[in-house]
Amino acid sequence: MSTQQAPARSFGLTKEFAVNKPDEKVEVTVEELKESTAAPDGDGVVLHTDATVDGALRDTSIEVSEADAPAVAVALLGGEMHDGAAADLPAAVRCLAVGVVHSASAGQVRLHLQLETGQVMPIELSHAAAAALSRGLVEHIGAGPA
Repeated sequence: MSTQQAPARSFGLTKEFAVNKPDEKVEVTVEELKESTAAPDGDGVVLHTDATVDGALRDTSIEVSEADAPAVAVALLGGEMHDGAAADLPAAVRCLAVGVVHSASAGQVRLHLQLETGQVMPIELSHAAAAALSRGLVEHIGAGPA
């Protein structure tokens, strides 16, 4: 499976860091996520990106707290709430298909998730986690292996 670069994602950020006026917003479009590292305080992640900020392309570092990381990941991948979703559930990314492939790491299983955006997201998990996922899916959909 090949991977495709995600389309740019835009979101508004409060410009408090620069002008200390909570109601002033800045438009940020993440063009490319180059890497992520642990936040200096250990409570989150720093995303190193190429981003358009107020119309200018810049190298940008965005620090995301651990509590906000899932929502930011969903936003960057183009997730949203869909009709019929429970009000207490966070936004999610729609997955069109999942494939299981061998992992290069012993004791791991690799999943490839095909997203609505055309991206393929590789996920690696332990054999124990994969077995738990399998049991959970069977319980949720009420069917056993074909």
